[in-house]
Amino acid sequence: MSAENPLVLITQKLPIESNIYKNKSQQELFDILTNYIEQLIQTDFNKLISILYRIDIDENKLRKVLSKNKNTSSGKIILELMIEREKEKIILRKKYKQQNDKS
Repeated sequence: MSAENPLVLITQKLPIESNIYKNKSQQELFDILTNYIEQLIQTDFNKLISILYRIDIDENKLRKVLSKNKNTSSGKIILELMIEREKEKIILRKKYKQQNDKS
């Protein structure tokens, strides 16, 4: 999997085995990360908050999405927001790299 893969980037930012994504499909990795987030919700909410802060998840957006999707797994919702944020960062890095290459 590519280093530009949002799931890989998220995995690298979590305090779990960094090679967990090797030999895993996208769906398997998504499921592993969803379960990890759900475990944090239950056992170490402060660590989850710290991770969300580090990844730069907007707290108000998170609350709004969670309240609109009460029948969906919170772990899945949070992971989807993390993926969305990492995709935004990838786009920004490419944009600024292109601008710097032109300079």
